[in-house]
Amino acid sequence: MSDLTPQLPIWLTEKNVTALAKVAQSYWQEIESYLFWWLEQQHSENAQTAILDLLAWERGINRLPDEALELYGLRVKHAFANATDAGSNLGMEQIFKRLGFGFIQVNERVPGFDWDMVEIAMLEDEFSGKEQLVSEIIKQYGRTCRRYYLTALTAVTTTNASGLIEFDKEVIG
Repeated sequence: MSDLTPQLPIWLTEKNVTALAKVAQSYWQEIESYLFWWLEQQHSENAQTAILDLLAWERGINRLPDEALELYGLRVKHAFANATDAGSNLGMEQIFKRLGFGFIQVNERVPGFDWDMVEIAMLEDEFSGKEQLVSEIIKQYGRTCRRYYLTALTAVTTTNASGLIEFDKEVIG
């Protein structure tokens, strides 16, 4: 019965099989590097500017004039979390903190102001130079039925010294 079994021709020898395996492995490594490159571009910290612009468009972020690339990437990175937190006082505070602001306080129904006015209090040092960013955050993540106004706070260090000061005056006339 073994005489009737056809023998298949073997056209790959050991040397050819090894060469074919090397070519296939290098091909798939190149494909893998392209796939991993794209995964790295999905993270806004590592993305090239053109890819970051696409991610920003996808997430509804507009780049501000003269905005640093790091801040732009941070805004794109946190776009989903910021959109989730939008509208609430605590959410607005978290949005500002994600973007590097330190002290932020959001107050509603402040005495002496209309009921729909919301105060955003922040340190003056953090606000200066970021006016456009603050306006963009309020425009994008604030409630549409509220009016926002900013209060800039200044940290002042004072030194109080106490001591006894005596003054004695004598007039001889």
